Amino acid sequence: MDAPKGRYSVIEKGGRLIVIDNGTGAPLPSTLVQPGRGRGSSPAPSVVRTEAGPLDRAAELLLAIVARRRDPQGRAVIAWEWRENGKVRRWDAALDETQQKRLGRALLGLVAPPPLVVLVTMAEGVLLLPALVAAAPPMLWSWLSLRRLRRETHDPSLQA
Repeated sequence: MDAPKGRYSVIEKGGRLIVIDNGTGAPLPSTLVQPGRGRGSSPAPSVVRTEAGPLDRAAELLLAIVARRRDPQGRAVIAWEWRENGKVRRWDAALDETQQKRLGRALLGLVAPPPLVVLVTMAEGVLLLPALVAAAPPMLWSWLSLRRLRRETHDPSLQA
């Protein structure tokens, strides 16, 4: 026994797909069926994306500044070189989307607190110690996040 036929069927005619109403046998006008959507249905979101907030936009901007380029898969390529205890260290990595977001947020956590400390100190000189105490957690979190990312991407300078 075959399954019952649905209300519509799709056939190919002349290299185009045509939707046929099985009740009348007539093709549906192409204006009623939009690509990617069924007739009269709302689009089903495959990924719910919210608009990025100002902090995420700032993190994306910082990532765009520090990323050397993008590879063919769209990953940000990081190529950093620095001196540590007289040794030259390098971190070369291609970061996926979540790693890129984490790197941008970590960079934001490093660069945002110092200007805020300066502004608070200029406004009220007695608030220097509380401003430094408030700036320490995001900067520490950022440093740990960068270290975790380097470890995930198998940075050889962390092995030694």
